[in-house]
Amino acid sequence: MSQPTAYDAIVIGAGQAGGPLSTALAQAGRRTAIIEREHVGGTCINEGCTPTKTMVASGRVAYLARRGADYGVHTGPVTIDLLKVRQRKREIVTSFRSGSQARIEQTPGLDLIFGEARFSGDHTLTIRLPDGAERTISAPLMAINAGERPAIPDIPGFAELPYLTSTSIMELEAVPEHLLILGGGYIALEFGLLFRRFGSAVTIIQRGPQVLTREDLDVAEAAVNILREDGITVSLQSQAVGAGRHGDGQV
Repeated sequence: MSQPTAYDAIVIGAGQAGGPLSTALAQAGRRTAIIEREHVGGTCINEGCTPTKTMVASGRVAYLARRGADYGVHTGPVTIDLLKVRQRKREIVTSFRSGSQARIEQTPGLDLIFGEARFSGDHTLTIRLPDGAERTISAPLMAINAGERPAIPDIPGFAELPYLTSTSIMELEAVPEHLLILGGGYIALEFGLLFRRFGSAVTIIQRGPQVLTREDLDVAEAAVNILREDGITVSLQSQAVGAGRHGDGQV
């Protein structure tokens, strides 16, 4: 068995922390490797801040277009081409991601390795590369920046349904007729308002007595008032206890 490639430092995950950390280590003179399983930039660039705010901008335009008559501007019926919205989002994400990846690749003393890493010793990693081959590397200093994934609620019948997550909802090809959102956090409210402005009926189910549980009550109540003014149904102190399909196929 060949000896592992030796580095001074290894960073697992090229997200918002991993990328800058790896470049800083390399610039400080440490030979560094950064390992990424999927794409550079982490949640913020690929599934969070950048794509959601891009789609929110499209929702804002739709909202203003529908309100044009209030300002003396008359337009025709507003329709949403979600494929176009999605393509614009993808292009902006690709641009941001490419810039982040280029900064890593152009840093002397820093190697970007695409693959899935696992510990095979106290200071050793084995990486499964995209082509299925494996590579072993080692370093005395390691940093884990593995990120997060959406949590799927443990609701009877839910796993058998074609549910959406905060990632997959941004890949829809058409505006849903009715969007049911479980939870009243920041992401839930952002997508709820976005798809309401795209034309969906939206229902938000929140288990606790207020949305945005990290905010003061008056802020949360103001947010609910805004949502309801836009036609969103918000059900507080409500909990989903089961999921399934009606005879007509509706969830």
